[in-house]
Amino acid sequence: MKNKLLFSKKDVEQMRELKIASRLVHKQILLYFNKTKTLSLNRECKVRDGIYKITVFQKKKIIQYYEQSQNNNKIVKFVPASGAASRMFAHWHNLAKRKEPVTLSEKNAFLRDLKKMPFYPLIKKDERAKQLIIHRNIKELLNLMLSEEGFNLTDKPKALILFHRYSDINVRTALEEHLYEAGSYCKNVCRVHFTISPEHRKSINEKINEVIKQYEKKRNIKYKIDLSYQSSATNIIAVDYDNKPLRDKDGKLIFRPGGHGALLENLNKLEADLIFIKNIDNIVPEILCDKIIPYKKMLGGLALQTRDQIFDILRRMEVEKIDKEQIELITQYCKEKINIVFPPEFYISKLQKRKKIIFSLLNRPLRVCAMVRNTGEPGGGPFWVEENNKTQTLQIVEYAHVNKKKASQMKIWSQSVYFNPVDIACCIKNYQGKIFDLKKYVNKDTYLITSKTEKGRTIKVQEMPGLWNGSMHYWNTIFVEFPLITFNPVKTVYDLLRPQHQKTKS
Repeated sequence: MKNKLLFSKKDVEQMRELKIASRLVHKQILLYFNKTKTLSLNRECKVRDGIYKITVFQKKKIIQYYEQSQNNNKIVKFVPASGAASRMFAHWHNLAKRKEPVTLSEKNAFLRDLKKMPFYPLIKKDERAKQLIIHRNIKELLNLMLSEEGFNLTDKPKALILFHRYSDINVRTALEEHLYEAGSYCKNVCRVHFTISPEHRKSINEKINEVIKQYEKKRNIKYKIDLSYQSSATNIIAVDYDNKPLRDKDGKLIFRPGGHGALLENLNKLEADLIFIKNIDNIVPEILCDKIIPYKKMLGGLALQTRDQIFDILRRMEVEKIDKEQIELITQYCKEKINIVFPPEFYISKLQKRKKIIFSLLNRPLRVCAMVRNTGEPGGGPFWVEENNKTQTLQIVEYAHVNKKKASQMKIWSQSVYFNPVDIACCIKNYQGKIFDLKKYVNKDTYLITSKTEKGRTIKVQEMPGLWNGSMHYWNTIFVEFPLITFNPVKTVYDLLRPQHQKTKS
């Protein structure tokens, strides 16, 4: 397929403006002719089989390690916060657009719930909203709250949605709660990096400037906050059901964001020794945050401790002569601590070859991921996955990557009792202090192809390997059990009514 067969000069110019190479667009279109590829599940992860359960004594020691290591390591909290809150308010949108009138019971339930929402003090100050509440005009009230002419909750970034009401005059956004949490496990300088959409930069900067001094005083630290965009160069072309590129009414090609896997580039640009990753909507009020912080320190401590052990091994292997007995001890460490499964030929190879294999497998980015008990939340979970070289690796697997035609694979999927809350500590520097090229550790076959309905037509869209899924496929991985109190997502507006988001007073 040559450029002239698919794209005009204007198309190529459009790609150049977006910084997307035309050869990549060709590859994207070719992938649409394939189906989403599946992973081969070997078994679900369990405690002592892929998941560590940390004892109280171990937790204390690991937290001590974290606290002693803080000053010698540059620590950053990385928060994907790119999206608008439109999905969060989808139910309200549907209710506002519904042709049927709102029933009496629906009105009662809506107004009862609205009074518990963190943004209710803001709503009731507005004279228009006050009158609509008095007259119980729910649809008009929803339009006021959601539309651009009103409170514009739909188009606000999720980072700026009010999450927790401490009082009618003290209501915090998700962004503020992340600042508070980050300040709880950082000393002196607290570095937080938010990935955002360009259209939200001004409003997010305004909020940061408004509150930063308050949190610096509250936490007695200095904040360093950075913002970055999801690069347009990671956008992916959309196609119709015949895999032909879609165009808008002006004839321009339609490109869509490539999913959270596109943020791998943002992550790779961070100059940090330890990076905490947590989603913008998984955050709790201050009173519960203080209970969660020890687990965050444990996560970071385990990452730093493991990284330092790996660095020690790599440095010794580089400068010392390693004998057979030492290789066996290192091999045991790799199996028991880093969950490395060696290929069959490893055990029959000569000493020098085994040393080379170990060095290659240890000299990789490291991630330590919290896992919580699955209570029915949608999302991926921890599994042992079969690799082509007859080994297994620990992976966070999404349902879309499971072979649903094989009963054995579905059985393994259904047996999993753990869930990925996206609570990760990672180290992306090698033992020489250089940042790994994270693109080299991506499983490129873990892209997703899905169908969507847009403006009355069915289209096909593609997503890059997920940030904590295929993008980290070839990282060294440790899964550790966390209690359910550490996972408190807000996917819909009604999640704000959950007890953990209402508990703002002791």
